[in-house]
Amino acid sequence: MKEELDNKLVKTFPLLYGDRNASMQSTAMCWGFPGDGWFDIIWDLSSKLEPLIQKFIDDNPNMPCYGCGCAKERHYGWKSQNPGKCLAIHVDPDSEEEPPGNYFACFCDGYNSPHPKAAQVKEKYGGLRFYMTCDTDEISNLVEEAEALSLKTCEECGKPGEARGGGWIHTLCDYCHENWEEIRGKIWEREEDILDDEDEQLYDRLIKEITAECHSETLDWDEDRMRARLRKVLETGD
Repeated sequence: MKEELDNKLVKTFPLLYGDRNASMQSTAMCWGFPGDGWFDIIWDLSSKLEPLIQKFIDDNPNMPCYGCGCAKERHYGWKSQNPGKCLAIHVDPDSEEEPPGNYFACFCDGYNSPHPKAAQVKEKYGGLRFYMTCDTDEISNLVEEAEALSLKTCEECGKPGEARGGGWIHTLCDYCHENWEEIRGKIWEREEDILDDEDEQLYDRLIKEITAECHSETLDWDEDRMRARLRKVLETGD
């Protein structure tokens, strides 16, 4: 998805996409969003989920931290909008030392609300996959409706489409299907135009290595998403 559309989603729905720019060690949202053609579907779904998440937070204001599991009031400034480092002290059950030698401080650097968030938004087998960290029946039903709609919507332009085979399965309209190689080439060109020759060699090598790993059950990401993530790695080293 184009950067401006990505940024628009993240800015407009901060509760839902709070992990968009977090590290890949903590969330798959670091991969961003799938094709531009599904922007309206994702936008409509997001506009319905955001108020439900806010209601969840209002109804559960003092839930334990998602990061460390400690009570919210154990975090510095817990009554503020952004509670900080956890101040909890724990006893090590495996330590043979006497107190205070068997005490250790919590590792958490800031309160992480356990409200429902987007965990990953991607394309799989030609359809939208919208995974949440947790959900309710209402949230789950809305996600299912959006995913079903994506199966008949071109992921590139948003026009009516259908599943197309040939390597990766994509949902495309007639025009995008007939011109898919050219369209995909332009997408990759847009992602790679910042790289110099040395970076491109590393980029291509990593693409081959990681794309091969993606065929496992635990690493199920498509090649376009890999290229986007590797672009970030080469730019930031993160």
